[in-house]
Amino acid sequence: MKYVLNNGVLSVTVESLGAEPVSVSAGGKERLWQNENGAWAGHAPVLFPVCGHFGIRLGGAEYPVRAHGFAKKKEFSLCARGEDFLELQIVEDSETLAVYPFRFAFTVRYALKGSALVVSYTVKNTGREPLAFSCGGHPSFALEGGVEEYCLEFAQPQSLVHLPHDGGGYLTGERVDFGTKKLFSFPKEYLQNGNTLIFAGITARECLLKRRSGEPLAKLRFEDYPNLLLWRPHGANMICLEPWLNLPDPASGDETDFLKKKGTALLQPSQLKTLSFEITYY
Repeated sequence: MKYVLNNGVLSVTVESLGAEPVSVSAGGKERLWQNENGAWAGHAPVLFPVCGHFGIRLGGAEYPVRAHGFAKKKEFSLCARGEDFLELQIVEDSETLAVYPFRFAFTVRYALKGSALVVSYTVKNTGREPLAFSCGGHPSFALEGGVEEYCLEFAQPQSLVHLPHDGGGYLTGERVDFGTKKLFSFPKEYLQNGNTLIFAGITARECLLKRRSGEPLAKLRFEDYPNLLLWRPHGANMICLEPWLNLPDPASGDETDFLKKKGTALLQPSQLKTLSFEITYY
């Protein structure tokens, strides 16, 4: 089922499958990737309870959670709706318990604030044992022209060190230093063939996506997320700017118990936690 929010400035359509936005219209233009070249059918998937390849091991047992988790494949139920907001939710079931052995309520909220879309993920531990989770966003931005015509601008200079991944999506342990800069032009050679640019520990809390000539497209605020990833499907005039709580596992493997793993949030029974990011469209 599709739900529409419209405040006269933004019009956002959200699909109940995966609680995924499938259209964002601003200024008379579609702002989400619409799979023009058939390279990627996604738009802005929700990543929960893991981002990327991030294994779950508990008490010596391994749970086969898929990359990016299961939320993007689950049918969400409407739990609240107003003129300018929408809340969709899933809870555990037999399928989720097989790959993520926790009882939870996961709520996705979309709220319009002028020309901004606020995306919030709330996790509540409804079980009797501690729960760990990670989450993140995968929003796309449609571009008018090639990716090489665009750049990111940070409020202050950032040390931009890319952590490459292998063909399976796991960190190789290598590092590519792009230097410390306020303006980062997209290196097309790194944004092809399914490769992702992975910047860990970004200190800036927002970045501006704009043309290299100066025209702004969108601003992403990611207060609650320490990592920023950039990705595009092959040959597509788009870019995904992805705030993640965790990083992918190393290719050598990670034997750490999920409850203690770096990049997870830990909740005691009945506790909840909300993480948000905000996109302003120009």
